[in-house]
Amino acid sequence: MNSKINVMEHKTTPILLRYGGAKKSSFEMSQLELIQAAASILRRAKEKAFSKGRPIYFGEGDKVLAEFPDGRIEEVKEQA
Repeated sequence: MNSKINVMEHKTTPILLRYGGAKKSSFEMSQLELIQAAASILRRAKEKAFSKGRPIYFGEGDKVLAEFPDGRIEEVKEQA
């Protein structure tokens, strides 16, 4: 995780996930159901992005990271 990528080098159209699939509102879910729903959303996002050879982006602490289909995770550097 030492390397950094430039976001501008990876400009692409975002992959959007559709809402739905849950049997009830997130306001009605227990803590366990929320955790399970979040895991399901993350799994679907990875499947969709990785099937197109594209990374997913996420935050960890004060860093923005990109996870690639090959398992690499790189820090995204700010555009100067």
